[in-house]
Amino acid sequence: MIRLVTVLVIFLVSQVITSQTKFEQGMQKAYMLMSENKNDEAANTFERIAQVETENWLPYYNLALLKARTTFEMKDKKKVATHLKAAAEFADKAAAISPDNSEIYVLKAFINVAKIVMDPMTYGASLTPETTGFYQKAIALDKINPRAQSGLVEFEMGGAQFFNQDLSPYCKRLKATVAMYDNFKPKSKFHPNWGKDRVLEVLKTCGSTEESTNEVEGITLTVKVPNVTSDKGVLRFALYNKATFMKAPLDGQISSIKEGVASIELKNVAPGEYAIICYHDSNNNDTLDYDENGMPKEDWGMSNNPVLMGPPTFDIAKFTVENKSLDLTIKF
Repeated sequence: MIRLVTVLVIFLVSQVITSQTKFEQGMQKAYMLMSENKNDEAANTFERIAQVETENWLPYYNLALLKARTTFEMKDKKKVATHLKAAAEFADKAAAISPDNSEIYVLKAFINVAKIVMDPMTYGASLTPETTGFYQKAIALDKINPRAQSGLVEFEMGGAQFFNQDLSPYCKRLKATVAMYDNFKPKSKFHPNWGKDRVLEVLKTCGSTEESTNEVEGITLTVKVPNVTSDKGVLRFALYNKATFMKAPLDGQISSIKEGVASIELKNVAPGEYAIICYHDSNNNDTLDYDENGMPKEDWGMSNNPVLMGPPTFDIAKFTVENKSLDLTIKF
């Protein structure tokens, strides 16, 4: 009996591995077909994968995105309308599998943009509120989704351009999203990871090049500790992202203490998720001192001021940097 169960487990595991391998092979084939500009064949491949991977939203997402993207190269409005109708249907199928998905809301907004490009007189006014709402929903679900942030800015920028408004505020916001793309890590090689090239292309209308976007100032973080127990020594601050947490900090600063208050400014911080840890180095020996029981002898704190029931973790201390300056208070 045990041997039979073992054989069944091995068989089931091997079936899962084989299924995953077929999915990966199919997706890679579809991407290769797209790179060769064989879009119809790529679409057929995505559709076959979707029919097998019924609980995976990515095939339908890619199918909808491909259908919408190809319309920008078409001149026949009837063909464009047919493709966009199919794209919307595939996007709805992806949403049915993965509701409240930031990337799918971006996709739906992108399809609307394609409709507006096709026929601005018909769709420009009627689809603008819905399109803005899709982008805003995408941002609400994932504030560091670069496609959501840049998509909304570009869409608003198009409206401003239509009414001959000053584009410089939109250009500044769009430049800030470049850093979000640089910090973004897709969940897999098949998850959405597009958009930066489009942003760089649009920025050329702002008189910007890829090199100049690297010179744009990032966000300023102001961090304050209002309840230091004495003015002796200094306060030491460390900024981390998830990869560097409790390891080598991305940035570190030292603050003097005046009447129990210490503060610092961290400048040029790119949008993303971070955590801050600080401690009172009362004897100024560049280390957090511990007693014999392993407990800190000096006061320390972290962003979000969590009540710890165990060792510090990035998730309980993390905060999100978006496109505006941020003030944080850490209490000991």
